[in-house]
Amino acid sequence: MIIPNEPMAGFKKHKLKIPSPSTINEYVGYKSKWCLRKIFGYTFPTDCKMMRGTCSDKGAGLVLEKKNTEQGAVVEMLKQFDEKCNESMKDYDKERKNIKKCIEKSVDELTKTYGNFLSFQSEVVGVIGGYKYHGYTDFIFQDEKTGKKVVVDLKTTLRTPSQLKSAHARQISLYSHALGCDAVLLYIIPLKDTTKAIWWEVSDKQKYLDECVEILKSMDLLLYNCNDKYEVAKMCYPNADDFFWSEPEIKARKKVWGI
Repeated sequence: MIIPNEPMAGFKKHKLKIPSPSTINEYVGYKSKWCLRKIFGYTFPTDCKMMRGTCSDKGAGLVLEKKNTEQGAVVEMLKQFDEKCNESMKDYDKERKNIKKCIEKSVDELTKTYGNFLSFQSEVVGVIGGYKYHGYTDFIFQDEKTGKKVVVDLKTTLRTPSQLKSAHARQISLYSHALGCDAVLLYIIPLKDTTKAIWWEVSDKQKYLDECVEILKSMDLLLYNCNDKYEVAKMCYPNADDFFWSEPEIKARKKVWGI
């Protein structure tokens, strides 16, 4: 393989946008799906699980930005949920009910932990190892005790996490690096009779930043050594038995790889 003559050379060759934390994580975790989205330009409809997370984030943001009341935010987000999801979709009723729980618990945890709210969905641009990246934060607060800014990334999940996921740690470490401030994760877990909250700090941000650099180098190297999207596809052959494939993704996969 030919080593790129500068960082981002492979991205430039294929005219790709600056990668985001989610792009970095998708490349290392689901390379064939990354290929479909970023190389072939496919977009796919959301599902109820993804919309629960999106609506929970946006609903809490509406309340903290004082653009709506908590009750009003729930109503608005349920409307948005129904615009993207319907009763025929998997877990529609369960995830729809979880939105109210997640918004209420998120607002409660965020306001009582960090009092001085600064912004929601702020664009972040950073450089690491010569590679540019960009993304959008969830929430930025000012810690009243220390006066320092802190980024809070909100995750909703139906299972209580036993450990911090590497993908989440990479994402929050990149935000922290770009903004030069602390960053933490807030997991909201809607259960049958209650809703739990777990806060998680990244203890070794440099470890995850180093991982990001290596992943970006790998992506850049692959792109630099491929002359077109079909050569990239040959380097990202999918496992058709993986559980994560949705029907629209299967159709796209068959068009690109024939399986």
